[in-house]
Amino acid sequence: MRARYLPAVDRVDRDGEAVLLVDREVVRLSALATTLLDSCPDWTPVSELVDVLLAAYGPTPEGVDPAAATDAALRTLAAQGLVELD
Repeated sequence: MRARYLPAVDRVDRDGEAVLLVDREVVRLSALATTLLDSCPDWTPVSELVDVLLAAYGPTPEGVDPAAATDAALRTLAAQGLVELD
């Protein structure tokens, strides 16, 4: 799977987090979600995004598969209209 960022109507960044206006809805992203979003300006494989998140935030908690967690986060961002998945 690959992902790419779909630009929002408006965006404000503060302290590593972001607040975006998507259509008429305001979406607040955690620092991790903001990093994920910013790491796929063009079609980017999930494996690369996993590496980016591991480098930025360290290993996942015991028993958490980083690829599955990244996939779930991307699907949430896609449901919010922030990324497109392929």
